[in-house]
Amino acid sequence: MDFNAFQLISAALSGELTKQGFSEPAPMEDPQGQAAIFAAEEVAYSLLYDRRHKSFFLRSANLDPDGRPGEWRTLSTWLFDEQTGDRSDAESIINDFLEIIQGPKRVQMVQQQRKRSKGRERTVDPMFFVNRLVHMFPGSKDALNEEKIVYGQVRYITFIKGHLLPEIESLLKSYPDSELVGKLAGLLDDMYKNGDLDLRSIVTYVVIDGLTKESYEVLYERLGDELKKSAKPARRLIGKNIRPEKKKKQRGKKVEARLS
Repeated sequence: MDFNAFQLISAALSGELTKQGFSEPAPMEDPQGQAAIFAAEEVAYSLLYDRRHKSFFLRSANLDPDGRPGEWRTLSTWLFDEQTGDRSDAESIINDFLEIIQGPKRVQMVQQQRKRSKGRERTVDPMFFVNRLVHMFPGSKDALNEEKIVYGQVRYITFIKGHLLPEIESLLKSYPDSELVGKLAGLLDDMYKNGDLDLRSIVTYVVIDGLTKESYEVLYERLGDELKKSAKPARRLIGKNIRPEKKKKQRGKKVEARLS
């Protein structure tokens, strides 16, 4: 093969994505093979060549506040053998990948995500929280890898309840005065303050409500004021079935809404 397929495809993607405000491709470490990332404010694309499966992948992900990608979502996959593939094969891949990133719906979605990031702090998602907890409790790393392999994604609530809550509970019971407890409380404060709605709910109704009374009291003393205010009412819901609120009957005349 007298050309480099990865460079050819990467250059073609770069030509389009830079027009949309993405960065030039940057090398990215990936255990599956050669990869490059194209980043914007809150979103990113990546090109991956999986050497084991001899395939090119076009993927997308949200970026956390530190610019690190969350879970990659595969948008398209093409088989390509570096030894036997020719330029026409690479060009077919390019055409497909460009069609995806140039699609009106996809461009609109990316622009909306970028607009939402302007004028406010970016929020973080549950995957970022899970990664931080696993870094804090490295004994859960193998379980996280297995979760990704078996299910192809991370079931946040199930994984936290099954693997991370027992670690947190053990820490709070065995080492209530340790520095790690302070770091845990700081992490929960930060995730509740900057997290999206799903993550805020996980912090309160999964982590805090999942603790025993003794462990909760140890953690509560280390929490910040904002999370403390939410922790108390959240704990009162433990064991209760929450029914959806019934729609109240309107009284008086119906008011027609006028679109401006």
